[in-house]
Amino acid sequence: MKRFSSQKKPGKKATFKGPRQSRQAVPPESSTYKFEPLNPWLMCGPDTTVTELWKVRERRDKETRYHLVYFDRYGWYCEHGAACEAVAEVRRIVRTVRTMSADSPRRRSTGDAGKR
Repeated sequence: MKRFSSQKKPGKKATFKGPRQSRQAVPPESSTYKFEPLNPWLMCGPDTTVTELWKVRERRDKETRYHLVYFDRYGWYCEHGAACEAVAEVRRIVRTVRTMSADSPRRRSTGDAGKR
C-alpha cells in the first residue's frame, strides 16, 4: 500500500518545531535611471504608429540594463514587457515634463509688432 506524504506513519506523534523563523526583509536595491528621447520616425520608419520612443539606462550597483520604451496606439511598452519598471519611470518623466510645460508662463503678444 502506497502512502502519501499527507498520511502519517502509524505510531508516530506530531512534533512541535516551535515558531517559524522569519527571514529578514532585504531592502530592494535602488536603481538610477538615465533617459534619452529618440525620434520614432527615424528609428522605426515613416509608417510607424509609435509616437514616443525613449532609451533608458538602468543602473543597479555595477549592473547596467538598457530598455527601449515606446508609446503607440496600444499604450506604453518596453522591450522587456509592459510590466517593466522602466515603463513606469518613463511615464513619470513624461508626466513631469508635460506638467512643467503646461505651468510655464506663455509669451504674450503685445499686438504692436506690425506698427513699427
